[in-house]
Order: sequence, then structure tokens, then C-alpha cells
Amino acid sequence: MAKKKSDEPEIEMPDGDDKRGTGETARRIWLAGVGAYGRAFTEAQEALKDVTGKTSDVFDELVQKGEMIETAVSSKRKDLMKKAGVPSFDMEDRIAKMRSRLSRGEDVAHDIPDLEARLDAMDAKLDKILKLLSKPAKTTTTKRTTKK
Repeated sequence: MAKKKSDEPEIEMPDGDDKRGTGETARRIWLAGVGAYGRAFTEAQEALKDVTGKTSDVFDELVQKGEMIETAVSSKRKDLMKKAGVPSFDMEDRIAKMRSRLSRGEDVAHDIPDLEARLDAMDAKLDKILKLLSKPAKTTTTKRTTKK
């Protein structure tokens, strides 16, 4: 009897079985890819577990470094402002003062006349500036006459 030939070429496989066809080879390649994906997924999950356990430690370390930087920057800023002669401007102090005034029910009406005077002075200065800006620039032109 004659042996029936297959349409698929014979391929030598790594495990020594050289009678598998291209269909089986493609399936094995697909399975190897799925296996690689599974391995990568498992390794990623393990790495995530390691990182998740350290997250709070890393966060606390970052907060500590941030506080050190904030302290250094704050002291430098105060030194520079002092050298420049700029009065200190601490927003937290201002907020605390305002809260204190509001909680005591302190009358802040005595500040209003002072604020109105300051606004009037600024308004007058602004009017002067606008008046200067609205004047056309003086240009000197000489009139030419033609001789006849």
C-alpha cells in the first residue's frame, strides 16, 4: 500500500516530533504567546503587591522631604524680603486676624473711612495717569514754503 501524502510540509519541532504540520505549529506559537502574557501578568501582579505595601512609606518619605524643602524655602524667602525691605506678608497671620475679628464680633467699620480715603487717592492718581495718556504727543513740524 502507498502512503498518503499530506499537503502540509513537515517541520522539525524542538521537542523532536518532526511530524507536526503548520497548523499545529501556529497553535503552539499562539499558546507560547498566551503563556508569555500570563507570565508577564503574574509578575506584574507580584510587583504591584510589593509596591502597594511600600506606598505609605514612600508617601511619608515624600511628605517629610517636602516639609524640609518648604522650611528651607520659607526661611530664604523671609531673608530676601527682609534684605529688600519688603514688609512681611504672612497670609496665615492675616487669615487668623480676620477670623479673630469675626469671631469676636469686632466692629470693622472703623477701617472703612481709611479704605475710602485710600481708594479716593488711588482714583485721583489713576485719573492723572489716564489724562496724560490721552493727550496727543506733541510733534514739532516746520512749515515749508516754496519760493516763487
